[in-house]
Amino acid sequence: MPTYMGNVGHLMQHWTLCELLTIAADEDNCIPGLNFIDAHAMAPLARVMGRRGRDDQFDGVRDGLPGQQSAYECAWHHLAPSVGYPNSAVFVEKVWQRDFALLLCEINWPAIAELGQWCDSVRRLDRCKTAELFPGDWRNRFDKGLPTPTVVGLLPESLTLVSFDPDWYDSTRQFADGQGVNGRRVYPDDFCRTLDALTDVKGPLIIQLSTYNSSSGDNRRNQNRPTHEDVTQSVNSILHNHDFERCVEVRLDDKMMSLVCVRNIPMPWTNELADLPRRFSKWLLAEEI
Repeated sequence: MPTYMGNVGHLMQHWTLCELLTIAADEDNCIPGLNFIDAHAMAPLARVMGRRGRDDQFDGVRDGLPGQQSAYECAWHHLAPSVGYPNSAVFVEKVWQRDFALLLCEINWPAIAELGQWCDSVRRLDRCKTAELFPGDWRNRFDKGLPTPTVVGLLPESLTLVSFDPDWYDSTRQFADGQGVNGRRVYPDDFCRTLDALTDVKGPLIIQLSTYNSSSGDNRRNQNRPTHEDVTQSVNSILHNHDFERCVEVRLDDKMMSLVCVRNIPMPWTNELADLPRRFSKWLLAEEI
């Protein structure tokens, strides 16, 4: 049965995702549709908390929903207020109320089975133009090229948002293939692969990379893991050769962060995106009170 961690990483990842959707949905930004692509889709509703999961911050937000009435809290309150936790695509369908298209990649077969049923129901919505489920390693799907909005039935000005939720971004190794490499990690070569796959995708574009468990503390397993600085340096060096820029870095602590990289984003978004780290810290502090 699909599990979820129930930790502050969920708060960081999905608060940021919902805020990105809210900014894009602002009428002044004139974004008519959403082309959502998820490399690590997960089950639409994971009902069992993992053994290493759970912390007081996560429980505090969950038990206080909808709390500050953020888009994230309100969506979570309606989707799964007490049992289980939704995945990113479920948050997207709830928060984004205009036309959308989905491309969901997942490698875990129990999660794939549940995603298939969920996609069948979402396709019945008038605002859903397509919902593709790719069973297998996301790299195999990305290597075929990623759809531009018009290909999936959206208007050309629609936003493409690509989400990564790996175990962690491993800047210590260049490639994802080879002996001893974990398929649940993302490597520098993977990020290059993604940017290449997005070369022909038109319109505004956002990549959200959420990475967890960088090196910290005295846990021996973490000692060789890249720090946030290692990750950002690796990502920036790759972005340097493309038309993307790293816009914001939403940090939770020295273990978790979401990097938001953008291309062709309208100028009015700049200040709103740049303010996300401050707003997240303020939101989380208020939730802890």
